[in-house]
Amino acid sequence: MNLYLKYRPKTIEELDLSGVRRILGEIVKANKTAHAYLLTGPRGSGKTSTARVLARIVNCERNGKKLGEPCNKCPACESILQGSALDVIEIDAASNRGIDDIRDLKEKIRLAPAYLRTKVYIIDEVHMLTTEAFNALLKTLEEPPSHSLFILCTTEAHKVPETIISRCVQIQFTKATPEEMKRSFERVIKGENATVEEGVLQFLSTAVDGSFRDGVKILDQAISHSRSVILDDLQEMVTGSRGYRVEKLLLAMIAKDGSLSLFELNGAIQGGVDLSYLLVSIMRGLRDKLIAGEVGVEITRLIFSLDEVARKLATSLDGEL
Repeated sequence: MNLYLKYRPKTIEELDLSGVRRILGEIVKANKTAHAYLLTGPRGSGKTSTARVLARIVNCERNGKKLGEPCNKCPACESILQGSALDVIEIDAASNRGIDDIRDLKEKIRLAPAYLRTKVYIIDEVHMLTTEAFNALLKTLEEPPSHSLFILCTTEAHKVPETIISRCVQIQFTKATPEEMKRSFERVIKGENATVEEGVLQFLSTAVDGSFRDGVKILDQAISHSRSVILDDLQEMVTGSRGYRVEKLLLAMIAKDGSLSLFELNGAIQGGVDLSYLLVSIMRGLRDKLIAGEVGVEITRLIFSLDEVARKLATSLDGEL
């Protein structure tokens, strides 16, 4: 099992973002669980993990709502943790975005849960739904069955219709602070009985641009080579053994030199550069140049395209997450 799966948060206390821990904790302790939530924020920030924690809380047989945390030991919690709970349905809207998929959901949501107290629908990348599918979902959210809970997740909240947003409790996920990243990585390091050299966590936090998932993936690679992670080794692994510089690729892309861009990109890949790090670095570099006035606003289209590539890459590599 990879380390991101092994150490993904199982309770509210283990959630990586302090703001999300506080908000969700207050909601649960006040016993004000809504029928629909909209979790919005950047990829790798913990939206799906949070959705699964909430699914366990509302179904915990040891009164998770009252305790404010799932017990993670009762049959209900264990089945959700193992991914075998029939009443917790996860839908990837990127590949199940049509009206027929939502109509099927509408028909099944009326049925009582087979085993659990609450039937939970987690819809990832909900902004990918078609207009017709959104309209069908809206009707379900307007008259939700008492035994249902909808948790919608998206990286692009601005693409979700206001009619949907207004019927959900929205929880905003942000890019993690260095302190939040450090807290998350230290939990993994301690659990694996590993040690890291000074500067490793700071470099890692910068390299993954606030993504817990990408950071833990890189830690997984580093720890698999050595339980003592050295800064120079980590930098070489992430940026590539040939000392690849993102600046060269940026200049080629800005100059619209396709041949040179492909040459530099191939050099990065051959040098072993981590693709997630490469995409994040390019996007950060383009944004910096845009803010500095070194490139025109038309470059924003390229930034959005790269962000979409990064999202699809994360989905293809971590389809089970």
